[in-house]
Amino acid sequence: MLFLLTGGYVKSQEMLGLTTGNYGGIASASLNPANINHQKVFFDVNILSGDLFLRNNFAYIPHQDASIWDLIYNNDDLPLYHGDKNFTYYDNKELKFVNLNLRLQGPSAMYYFGRHGFGISTALRFNTVSNRLPFEIPLIGYHGLKYDPLHNINYNDYDFDVASGTWFELGLTYSYDVIKFNRHKLTAGITVKPLFGLAGISGNIRNGDYIIINDSTINFNNIDADMVFSLPVDYDNNDVPGSSPTVKGSGTGIDIGVVFVKKRYEIMDHYRGRVCERPYNPYAYKVGISLIDIGRINYKKNAEEHSFNNVSAYWSSIDTTGFESVNSFMGNLSELFYGDREKSYRGDNFKLGLPTALSLQADLYIKRNVFLNAVWIHPIKLYKYSMRRRSLVAITPRYETPWFEASLPVSLYDYRYVRIGLSVRFYFITIGTERIGTYLGLSDLNGLDVYASIKFHLVKGACKFKGPNKCLNYEFGISDKDRQLYRKRRR
Repeated sequence: MLFLLTGGYVKSQEMLGLTTGNYGGIASASLNPANINHQKVFFDVNILSGDLFLRNNFAYIPHQDASIWDLIYNNDDLPLYHGDKNFTYYDNKELKFVNLNLRLQGPSAMYYFGRHGFGISTALRFNTVSNRLPFEIPLIGYHGLKYDPLHNINYNDYDFDVASGTWFELGLTYSYDVIKFNRHKLTAGITVKPLFGLAGISGNIRNGDYIIINDSTINFNNIDADMVFSLPVDYDNNDVPGSSPTVKGSGTGIDIGVVFVKKRYEIMDHYRGRVCERPYNPYAYKVGISLIDIGRINYKKNAEEHSFNNVSAYWSSIDTTGFESVNSFMGNLSELFYGDREKSYRGDNFKLGLPTALSLQADLYIKRNVFLNAVWIHPIKLYKYSMRRRSLVAITPRYETPWFEASLPVSLYDYRYVRIGLSVRFYFITIGTERIGTYLGLSDLNGLDVYASIKFHLVKGACKFKGPNKCLNYEFGISDKDRQLYRKRRR
């Protein structure tokens, strides 16, 4: 249990600058699959996108002592704390958490025509999260059992968990304009994602009642916990990679959503010409609701499940106990609590849930090229073992043109932490963060947030109409020049 809980803290970020704009293309489907029908582009290809996000409320480096640039370029001269550590910690008794998220989105594309939107995406994802971690657990990881202030205190902790997963997903998206009436449109969308699990680990601790007697002895009054793992190592000797297959599990994920749009004015869009001739019909506002990352991965290769149900033990000489391998570690725990090295074993497969969430979105037209976006994301746990998303509330003003876009997201992470970000797109290249203070040296180094994208797209209405008469077009006799003038006046 200590291996699971202390190993992670030192190691649905939502990429608001990529997913909320009208040039997001296939990236917008990760927030709501119905979004792809309401882009200013009809064809979009993502070449490569990356997102790295880390946040915790235990370990940090004070911003006055070092910046993110010191970590990157001058990490041999970082400050020291408590003798030999390059970071310190928030000295309080709050429940702790860590969230590490890495997403690499490979070749992906979307296409919209008529009432139909189609998308295909590929992504490699890694997610590590701990939830409701008792304050003393990371302290043990930081100081070790020799830290006197932790001794001879009866810790009685309840209901905390950790989970980590690495998987590849293939997304197939379809969205359809269910209702198109006057200036109103209702679109429904779904993304089905075959999942291929590469590694997974999770632990649920219902109760941990124990006393640290000294630097070599712990008295476990009660332990009620389950743990599962499927890792790319040989459990007998910890060799990496192990002999098991690369893909250790499979499953299916689903995103579903609807978007309602009210257009600023009505344009006849039933013309059956080339898709590039169809104009973009600007909106006054749009609102959406979605459920994202519904599903789980069933790990069957190199997988184990262990349980310790209301057991107790007096563990002396813990400082001299050796763990040469995963099997050695689990065997020693089972023998300690049950007197049998195999008794904790429960099975050779388990299911690990995705970081499921409910999301609400709204986008409001302010004036030409200026919009205001709002997003709310709330986590939902569907399975016993699950990777949990953290909550997010964000307001994002945005300026966008075909060749330039800038957004300034102001967000409330986990309903507690205020963040200000910045995202900039120049033609087909986007780079952004939701914590600009980290890079300006204004925030403590307790996390990292950066994302970037390279893509290309084709804009709606970008090609000229081809017909037997210059005045003949989809707006029944209005010339192209008059139509553009009409649009400018309406704006």
